[in-house]
Amino acid sequence: MSRPHHSPIVLLAFPQFQQEFADLLNRNALVTDFSRSLIESIFENVMWFGRTDKDYREFVRTARASYHFLIEGSKTKPKEVAQQYSLIIDNIIPSINSCRLALSEAEDVPVNDPDNKIRKYLASYKVMYEGLFCLICAPVIYAFGIAKRVNNKDFTPDSDGKIDLNTLKVMERLIVYSDNRLARGLNNHIRNAYAHENYKILDDAKVKLWDPNPNRPKKSWGPEVWSLEKLIELNDQVWINALGITCALILYDINNRRAATDRGWFTSKRLPELRREELNDIVDTIADKLGFYMKSLTILGNQVSITLSPQSKGIDQDSDLYMGNKDHTRLYKVKMWYEEKRIIDQVTRMLVTLTMYIKVESEISINIVSHEGVPIGSLSVDLPNIIGLNLTDTDPETVNRIRHIYKIDTIGEITTYVEKKGTPRFAGIAPAMPKPPGIPDIH
Repeated sequence: MSRPHHSPIVLLAFPQFQQEFADLLNRNALVTDFSRSLIESIFENVMWFGRTDKDYREFVRTARASYHFLIEGSKTKPKEVAQQYSLIIDNIIPSINSCRLALSEAEDVPVNDPDNKIRKYLASYKVMYEGLFCLICAPVIYAFGIAKRVNNKDFTPDSDGKIDLNTLKVMERLIVYSDNRLARGLNNHIRNAYAHENYKILDDAKVKLWDPNPNRPKKSWGPEVWSLEKLIELNDQVWINALGITCALILYDINNRRAATDRGWFTSKRLPELRREELNDIVDTIADKLGFYMKSLTILGNQVSITLSPQSKGIDQDSDLYMGNKDHTRLYKVKMWYEEKRIIDQVTRMLVTLTMYIKVESEISINIVSHEGVPIGSLSVDLPNIIGLNLTDTDPETVNRIRHIYKIDTIGEITTYVEKKGTPRFAGIAPAMPKPPGIPDIH
């Protein structure tokens, strides 16, 4: 069966987030599905895939510094900061996914092909610089400008929510710390050299880069020779820093969403149109959380068809989760159990979630089949009818009340089983376990 591909760190992500930033979470904190999924994604990347303790410390320092800037500006102009954040929030996940894809493409190039590997890492750096950083830094820089009473239009993001990263140079002169955490790993000359094709691949896994300034020749940069190893380190540094800034934004979201939404400061926007593969992954992940295996997703014009099969009841038990490094292994116990849910309730919840991702004018059909592919039931609905309900709950009573909106509904009262996991409990430290082939060390 198709399952979402995540490392075990996802189970530890939210408890680790709560522990690390407990002093920054306020009493009115509201953790949405969006913020939780981003927390899982961030911590999976920063605590897995061979990361080190130093990576994690740098990530935390950036997150705390960025959050400080956000809060200081919000003290003076809470509405304005909230609205700037609202401009970029829906684009964070697509931007992070683009960065992940670019990094993955660079990492996948064989080491015996250094020329192509250099090009891929330069391309990856450009994606992070232009796409992600211009986005996630915008509310932070804007809030910093408010807190410092800066009368400079460069501190105000563009209408699309992005900001010119050259503003960081102005920010550097106003900051009280020895370095600006937001600027760590950012080198506009590297970005410019690649963007304008001012580079030359050399032998021995090296590249020469230069960034001419036609208006001020004395301010031109380079040429400099960079090794592939140094270029990889730069990509890694900017990626860890991006995760830290994103974590600060999620902290801000959790602490301010309830109040900002109640006051109308956060505006709900539709997400950018996704490619079919991206939508397939999203539906697969949603289906898993709601107690289904996704069998297929097809889109023909405005007709969206999803085929699901229900999960069976597993064994309620404790699961062992091992996290370790070269010196020792930490053992966690995770309580696992299964809850029986009506399929109609779970499918309705899925439809409400999908309204953000699928074209408004779509008709969605959901077909439920057995593991062997035997039809069990189906329903179809015009998406505007779901959107118009503004559902905040999908309990059985609510679903029964709105069930008439379905054009086809043959699901009846059949049920599925949803796997639930408790908070991981630390159970002790043991000697390091042998590392399976192909699995990176975890620090």
